[in-house]
Amino acid sequence: MAPGAQAPRGGRYAGWPAAFSCPARSHNTARWIVNGEQSTRRPPQPPGPQKNLERATQLAFEKLEGQTREQVVWLGAEPTATGCRLRVLDDWFEVDLQTRRVVLPGGRPVRPHWGILALHYLAVRTRPERLAPEVTFADLAAARSYASVYDGRVIGRLCGTVGREAEMLQTAAKRLGGHRALGGDLAFDFDVFPRVNLRLVWHEPDEEFPPSATLLLPANIEEYFCAEDIVVLSESLVARLAGRPF
Repeated sequence: MAPGAQAPRGGRYAGWPAAFSCPARSHNTARWIVNGEQSTRRPPQPPGPQKNLERATQLAFEKLEGQTREQVVWLGAEPTATGCRLRVLDDWFEVDLQTRRVVLPGGRPVRPHWGILALHYLAVRTRPERLAPEVTFADLAAARSYASVYDGRVIGRLCGTVGREAEMLQTAAKRLGGHRALGGDLAFDFDVFPRVNLRLVWHEPDEEFPPSATLLLPANIEEYFCAEDIVVLSESLVARLAGRPF
């Protein structure tokens, strides 16, 4: 995250809010402030980030309940005996509705953020038109309040890692199945999900300016994902370009 930037609060993957103040000590006895009063009894602690992700995964599977086979096929997934297979960038996710797991073909569990995004995609009940990526994150009405955070966590991170040099970026994009597109000094389209593709437009540095980039999205991406999901989706694409596994 860029220095000084704050992650959006209340999002699907946001950290649990601090419910209690830090303990104050008096005569070697721990005391906590609970509802404005001191207490020597430690209050119940909220779950950590990992528990939040586990709960988000459970909710995503619940949201997927009742989805029709026809809709899953329309979304580009392949039904299986226990769930479905979904193409994500350069690999396949295997979604098991019985065990409530999302794994890669070799059986390794997918990282929670990617798994939750895949489940949210598969839970879409409508059939949005497939649009080319032509708008920026800041163009989305529900996302404008996150724009500065998005720039730091997505664009800043990209240009500070795999987007520092053209050759490095080109190699990474091809590895993920990126297709050359028009725009900037380099541009690639990524089929992140079968019906959702993103376009990365990159500008090389010169004597005055460092490298810069723009990530273009379909104008109707909010029919698939909420604003918080779009931030995570964009961050996760950058992480994959930088070599982080699913």
